[in-house]
Amino acid sequence: MTGIYDDRILSFTNDWINTNDLCRLVKGDKARIIPACKELVELGYLDMKTDGYVKRYKRLDKAQSQKQFDNLIELFESNKLIAIDEINEMKTIVTKKGILTKRGEALLDWIQNELIDRAFMVMTRLKYQDTLKLLPHSVVNKRLQRIDEFVDSVMKSLAPLKQEKLILERFQNHTHKIQPFKI
Repeated sequence: MTGIYDDRILSFTNDWINTNDLCRLVKGDKARIIPACKELVELGYLDMKTDGYVKRYKRLDKAQSQKQFDNLIELFESNKLIAIDEINEMKTIVTKKGILTKRGEALLDWIQNELIDRAFMVMTRLKYQDTLKLLPHSVVNKRLQRIDEFVDSVMKSLAPLKQEKLILERFQNHTHKIQPFKI
């Protein structure tokens, strides 16, 4: 998931909008926005239709079923296991000078994009669905709690790297909102 564009794409797709107009509003790299849109369609957050050669997108404001949510959490957990395996293979993520190695940067970027940012997007969508009354408040709270526990487990899985201060600094410098994660 491209992470950095997802929230902006969803914010501009409350009505049908073509790809060019969406890219102009999102103000980013078109080569990354279009794949992000396709992935959001696959995840069920966007609907897409074509008018001739023009693709149009619209945000889907329907709630996930419990099974869909459980599958999403399973995907999150699977991705977390991949990250843990990578962490266990790495001896360190910093150089002798105390800066991140290329492999360390790549790992932290992947964790942020695939685990943290994606979880944040789901949390945001759940809160939005709660506002629209698409889901009962108790269901939203249970789902938010599961996601919060997941994010906490991701952060705990980074402990073997023994670079807590550097990791938190990296995440705070490279994420749009870190407060909801209670780091």
